[in-house]
Amino acid sequence: MKNYKIYIGVLSLGIIWGSTWLAIKFGLEDSPPFFSAALRFILAFLVLYIWQTIKGYKFPRNLKYWKNAIYISLFMFIIPYAMVYIGEIYISSGLSAILFSTQSLFVVIFASILLKTEKAGFQQLLGLYIGFAGLILIFQGQISWDEKWGLVGMLALLFGAACAAFGLVLISKQKHTINPIPEVMTHIGITAIAFILLSFIFEKTPENIFSIKLWISVVYLAIPGTAFGFILYYWIAKHTSAFITSFSIFISPVFAVILGWFILNETISGIGILGALLVILGIIITQIKKKTNRIAKAQ
Repeated sequence: MKNYKIYIGVLSLGIIWGSTWLAIKFGLEDSPPFFSAALRFILAFLVLYIWQTIKGYKFPRNLKYWKNAIYISLFMFIIPYAMVYIGEIYISSGLSAILFSTQSLFVVIFASILLKTEKAGFQQLLGLYIGFAGLILIFQGQISWDEKWGLVGMLALLFGAACAAFGLVLISKQKHTINPIPEVMTHIGITAIAFILLSFIFEKTPENIFSIKLWISVVYLAIPGTAFGFILYYWIAKHTSAFITSFSIFISPVFAVILGWFILNETISGIGILGALLVILGIIITQIKKKTNRIAKAQ
């Protein structure tokens, strides 16, 4: 596997997921969180099912596979996205992106415990903390939340980030088991069922179910943000280390700011530019130690 393909994949995923935070906020204006998430994952599942049928991909049907699929889905999708959709009701999309990017820090902890080949060194820890400091600078103007429920939203995002990091490490531990497309389709299908049940139990069907804003959000989040995004995410996770894979999450808030400036004419302050430079520096510091870079081992 060529190194540049890994880097392009991480960069592309950062751009795609950097734009999803605004899309989630957009959809929540006309829909409760679980219902909006259910629509997203149902559509994403249908897209992947059609693609799998065309390509003729197969996936294991044994009980062990499905037990593992449910386990991975719970930590990679169901809990994290439930927390994201709930959290974004109470806090800004920028703050949500910052808090979820702490997944990179949780990956360091879980990978050090569960993966013998990925013990965190000084460089990795230093790089992650410098990058996180940069994210704080970038979003300092967006850190605001409702006084009553803000803490709930913040804790929800942090808990979701920790669960997603645990799921990522589990995937990295199971490299090259099956093709990522049927694997992602299975996990997304399980997640869609979970959110349908959660919405049915806890929510009322929104009156404006045919809202244009809602469906623009759902389609964008389902196809680029979920179906394509997670195929790419799983592919990266299976060809490099959990640390490097986690940077697609870690740098996505940076691209959220860049896209906001480019598309919506939002301004970036000098402090924001400094924050972006710190994020880049953090990434370089983390990857500079080539002897422990799992990309080289995947070639």
